[in-house]
Amino acid sequence: MGFLATSASICYFQVTGTLDPQTKLQELADKLTAEGFRSIEQSADELATGWVELDNYDSSEFSSSQQCWRDHYLCFSLRQDRRRIPAALLKRQIVRLCDKFLEENPTLNYVPKGEKEQIRDQARTSLLARTLPTPSFYDVVWDTDQQLLRFCSLGQNTIDSFQGLFHQTFPGLRLQIFHPLARAIQVLPEQLRDSLQQANKSQTENVLEQIEANRWLGTDFLQWLFYRTLNSDSRYQVTTEGPLLEKQPFTAFLDNRLVLVGGGQEGVQKIVVAGPQDQYREVRAALQQGKQIEEATIHLQQNEDDCWKLTLKGERFQFGSYRTPMIRPDKDPNDDPQAEAEAAFFTKIASIEEGEQMFNSLLKSFLELRLGEQWAAEQAAILTWLNE
Repeated sequence: MGFLATSASICYFQVTGTLDPQTKLQELADKLTAEGFRSIEQSADELATGWVELDNYDSSEFSSSQQCWRDHYLCFSLRQDRRRIPAALLKRQIVRLCDKFLEENPTLNYVPKGEKEQIRDQARTSLLARTLPTPSFYDVVWDTDQQLLRFCSLGQNTIDSFQGLFHQTFPGLRLQIFHPLARAIQVLPEQLRDSLQQANKSQTENVLEQIEANRWLGTDFLQWLFYRTLNSDSRYQVTTEGPLLEKQPFTAFLDNRLVLVGGGQEGVQKIVVAGPQDQYREVRAALQQGKQIEEATIHLQQNEDDCWKLTLKGERFQFGSYRTPMIRPDKDPNDDPQAEAEAAFFTKIASIEEGEQMFNSLLKSFLELRLGEQWAAEQAAILTWLNE
């Protein structure tokens, strides 16, 4: 789903490099145009990838900065058109062409290997030419003030394609996954960052190693929130920067779906617990056996009407199916469509950022406990509760 949909999956990146505030508006629009999407409908090409406008997936012109800028947000979309040929259809076409070849060469009992490869390529090319490409769209919202980029997909192949095209379009900039350790450093006060670095189990600055070595950030956080969900009133306060007021109350709890992983005699085991639960006995039993919560659905609420929901991927802190309380602006036939689109965008981005601010505040509450002297007592209480 797109960024403006009721829910969207979001992968977060930090952008490193410098942007000239005097020239960035039109220059970045021109760079997007240079790598804009080009249709393959009139060709036999298998794949086309490029940028299109957020509000018009058929346009890749970006003729003016207004087509991609919303205040300090650079907005555009990745479009991928791909032709896919069913394996059974390709096999049938190859058989037909092989039969035709043998009819034309009656002295042969079988198709030679070299000819077979040519027939395979011929069959594939002919089918591609008759197959319409299937389009896919993935929205991008880049906050150039915070240098935080939101990409609306969690598929690894799609993320790889996006990163490759981004670096090709903006060679002076780099994308880095906004992984749990990086987010923790951002939300923590200065006096606790040394404690976090001491808890950092990575030996290098390599991002992938930092993610793998610090999986405890996600698993400990989700286990703590699971314990708090069943043993507290789930009330918290806003303590990080954002659109919400400081100390604004909210509730946060796990519900609906949890995924646990752990090693077993036959390899890695995965348990998915979904649907309404009473005391989550199955989850508690799995935790007792050494399994860890890898992802879970988190609910954030300010009141009965303002509710956020997301599936947190604990390894990288990606937000799956991130749902916000979208308030749609009233539509008037006389309103300017461009103004309506901008109003919808700003309403959505405000709601997105409010949920992120509550999540960051929740994470900060956990980290202050996890890195402090009280963690040993909290951990003992969790273990005692699991063994009850």
